[in-house]
Amino acid sequence: MTIFSSEVQLTVFTSLSEAEGDWQQLKDVQHGNPYQSYSWLDAWFNTIGGQRGLQAVVAVARTTEKTVLILPLALHKRAGVKTLSFLGHQNGNQNTGYWDGEFYSKVKPEQINALLAEICNQVGADLLNLQNIPETWLGRKHPLVLENSSTSPSPIFTRALPADFDTLFRETHSKSSRKNLTRKQRHLEATDGYRVVKARTPEDMVRGFEAFLQQRTKRAVAAGIPNIFSEPSARDFLATLLCVQRDDNVSRERPLDLWFLEAGGTIRSTYLCVEQGNTIYAYSNSVAHDEMLPNSPGLVLIKEIIKYACTAPDLEILDLGLGEERYKTAWADPVPLRDCRLAVGLKGQFMERMEMLRIDLKSSIRNSSVIWPAVRKLRKFKAGLVKQQDPRN
Repeated sequence: MTIFSSEVQLTVFTSLSEAEGDWQQLKDVQHGNPYQSYSWLDAWFNTIGGQRGLQAVVAVARTTEKTVLILPLALHKRAGVKTLSFLGHQNGNQNTGYWDGEFYSKVKPEQINALLAEICNQVGADLLNLQNIPETWLGRKHPLVLENSSTSPSPIFTRALPADFDTLFRETHSKSSRKNLTRKQRHLEATDGYRVVKARTPEDMVRGFEAFLQQRTKRAVAAGIPNIFSEPSARDFLATLLCVQRDDNVSRERPLDLWFLEAGGTIRSTYLCVEQGNTIYAYSNSVAHDEMLPNSPGLVLIKEIIKYACTAPDLEILDLGLGEERYKTAWADPVPLRDCRLAVGLKGQFMERMEMLRIDLKSSIRNSSVIWPAVRKLRKFKAGLVKQQDPRN
């Protein structure tokens, strides 16, 4: 334990379980997000993180009365440089840390700088690389957004939810688009066994999970888009969060919910979501590329999820996560994220420069009206070659 200010003490743990009690203290304060909750990161580290040879670094700040901050980090070494980054960021969206509300509202930049420097000092890190931090969060500039921060390649998309869904639908969609989507939904509803559900039974959970994996795999092959859930460890990560491998009643609390739209006896689209605090987080989705695709089952499903969220008494915010997609821009507004780096020594400064160049290049490609479409076309072309060479076709 290190005292880095007159009021706050820092402890750095090398396993998540050692800090589980601190997470429990902050569980209900609503100053965190599901991608950095204990249950989410424990599942991630036990499936994906451990296989990558990462060292967990859980920094906990406490006063004499309570836990005030948890920063779940991971330490990895490449080319002789030790780098700290958010634990599990590869399979999450924005990163916020877990905060006590009073401490979050009052903490000063110099306190945060001292805290981050001390964390690096304790674990021997050359570089602290924090990605996808909301620029503004819970009414103030996020304390982890340092002076040298840069814009993240992709924003998240969020919107405040009114109690009346019809009002939101009219505000976000033109008359013609509302009419078109309603027509498509009626076509789906006319099929046998149409339903939109949040999976509750073991049978629905398993069917929905299998459909999600199959649909994601087929889309990745067809479009040449990497599938982050292609590896067995990633599938185990989702299965753990969804509790599909558990024999007892799945109606118990789960870190992740699975929604799906079924029509004609087949699951046509899925969406993985998390409800935490006053926010519903839409994490990842899939859609079947079959004869029902012209009826846009994915768009109908997210519409019905948002309709549910508007009527849920505890939900006030919709978070559609990272990445600009047409359906996201229709329902929500972009919220910029920031990447922050703190270099310690010459090796850290060199790696910081390399990381900044990489991010700048990635952002330039994504924001280019010429290069990015060309990249997507190349992906589809390569996917087509792979498909033609597949002996199963």
